Amino acid sequence: MKKFLFFSMMVCLLAFASFGCKPDNAATNAGSKPAQTSATAFAEITDSEKRKVVLAKKPERVVVMVPSILNYVDAVGGTIIGRPSGSKASAIPPSMEKAEDVGHVFNINMEKVVGLKPDLVFINAAQHQKFIKMLETNNINAITLQPKTYDETKEALAITGKVYGKTAEAEKLNKAMDDKIAATVAKMPKDHKKRIVILHATPSTVTVELENSIAGNAAKMLGFVNIAQGTTAIQGKPEKAPYSIEALVEKDPEIIFITSMGAQDKIEKRLKADVKGNPAYSALTAVKNNKVYILPEDLFLTPPGLRYPDAVELMAKDVFPESFK
Repeated sequence: MKKFLFFSMMVCLLAFASFGCKPDNAATNAGSKPAQTSATAFAEITDSEKRKVVLAKKPERVVVMVPSILNYVDAVGGTIIGRPSGSKASAIPPSMEKAEDVGHVFNINMEKVVGLKPDLVFINAAQHQKFIKMLETNNINAITLQPKTYDETKEALAITGKVYGKTAEAEKLNKAMDDKIAATVAKMPKDHKKRIVILHATPSTVTVELENSIAGNAAKMLGFVNIAQGTTAIQGKPEKAPYSIEALVEKDPEIIFITSMGAQDKIEKRLKADVKGNPAYSALTAVKNNKVYILPEDLFLTPPGLRYPDAVELMAKDVFPESFK
């Protein structure tokens, strides 16, 4: 028995010298996740899901599965071989129109993605988390980007710059955004502390948005006081909370912003049923002073990316138009 063990160990050691003596399982077979060693790597990145991704070399065949991320890649001068279909809210940058179409963001053709043999894929956690294992099994690195707040937007741009070896370019773009937002804030009345609420309407429901939504984050940067902050978020929707006309009346916002998604006639019908149809709505300060504003979908529902300063400025101009003449 001892002779057999000694012989087995010797075989393993000899095998390790040339191939490595490893268990025969899915994690070590050909086609598993790319080797993660940062000693001589091109870049080591921590993505939005706090996953550490080590890129052995600069990616040359990149697929983007999220329309909004295309603008980050385009901004730093990156190239791609595959992209999702365009949409009304997210147009394809001209430089990327000829890249292979891999399907709608909610219905990606993973067979086509893998067939392109990319060395990196940008994904969105909300829609594509389930594909990470498949990508890694095919020796394809995946980086998750899910920017919603301004800080997350800057982080996503910095990561994209790092991927393409364009760190300086990304830093310059981030600074330009910082400067534009600072210029907008500087025009605002000091310490105004306007009380606001952001209603989000769909054909089926009305909710309120918290500070970690796009509109909520922009409002916070402008110094508005979101009366919904501190409300318990809806499970699975951390940026939204239940709507309550009673809470609206009690806290009496001075400004009402509305974001919406879907058929406008159905949304208007829902707003009338849940909000405008209540007699208490007309008594709100915001309504009496005609301070109710509709926020555009392309800036406040679709992540605005490098247009974040535009979203902030638009919100500021709605409330204080006299400051931007």
